[in-house]
Amino acid sequence: MRAAVLQGSKITVETLEDPRPGPGQILVAPIVTGICGSDLHHRARAIDLERGTPAEQHDQLPKFVPGHEFSATVVELGSGADTDLRPGERLAALPFTHGPSGFEVIGLSPLHSGGLATLCLVDAERSFRLPDAVPSTLAALTEPLAVGLHAANLANRARGPNLVIGCGPVGLAVIIALARQGRGPIIAADFSARRREAAGAVGADIVLDPGEDSPFAHWQEVGFAPSPPSPLLPRAFAGLPPGVNIFECVGAPGLIDTVIKSVPRHSHVIVVGVCAHEDKLTPREAILSELTLDFSFAYRPEEFAAALAGIAEDPARAETLVTSTLGLDQTRAAFDRLVDRPEEIKVLIDPNL
Repeated sequence: MRAAVLQGSKITVETLEDPRPGPGQILVAPIVTGICGSDLHHRARAIDLERGTPAEQHDQLPKFVPGHEFSATVVELGSGADTDLRPGERLAALPFTHGPSGFEVIGLSPLHSGGLATLCLVDAERSFRLPDAVPSTLAALTEPLAVGLHAANLANRARGPNLVIGCGPVGLAVIIALARQGRGPIIAADFSARRREAAGAVGADIVLDPGEDSPFAHWQEVGFAPSPPSPLLPRAFAGLPPGVNIFECVGAPGLIDTVIKSVPRHSHVIVVGVCAHEDKLTPREAILSELTLDFSFAYRPEEFAAALAGIAEDPARAETLVTSTLGLDQTRAAFDRLVDRPEEIKVLIDPNL
């Protein structure tokens, strides 16, 4: 098979041995594969590892075939594969599997190659047949849309108002989920004009540039009045005081602390953006505002299925996320574009180009 191989700072297209499906697995041929922010973080860590490794040992650095967001065609079923999928049918699959030391993410593990290749393996029990109404290009968005849906579902203290900070693929996926659930109003903030435009297109009611306007200054505009601290609530008050939902979809160091110090009392903060660095926050501020702080990881299988159904119901909304489609030989350029060009949102790779 042909595959994009990440090793240290290099991304090269190589010919590797074809994988064979084991028990419970499906051999698939990826149709299109999306590049995720997690892939960019993974590459950054690989570059850091290379910098700390003597040059003569660079060829011993671990190799990865990235790509955990993809649609694919069934090629062959492994023994005991519990599925009614058959060769030639299309699918989308959760990129999670069992490993010797816990769960593994397909495309982020040296043991499990991902979708930036002409072949890869997925688990049959975590694979879903694509509805006829879902184009293969959009089916690759099922995974990031499921991430946004799970985050929206975690926000269970109030339906809104909602503030989404960061309008990359995950932030847009959160907006799509909230809009589909009829949970408004939605405020969205991003420095990129292209991403702000996309946020408005998929359902945000107020879109702003945080470099020019504080995203925390519009509660009155959406009809929300912060309540007093719990001890000063009316004597007969019962239930949950009104608060807002804040979705942190950036992952920048220091942002959680900024959110905690800026949101109304009794708000629910859902951290979706992945910050891989040590961070600090001020618990006292969160205590005085009696905030709820949740961290959102991936999604549940039923949410993956619901995200796929959502694409079938409204493909045009999902298509808003796609800004470029490139061939496998352009994988390195695609990674660079996502880092250097804020107008890019979701870049798809066609492994057969």
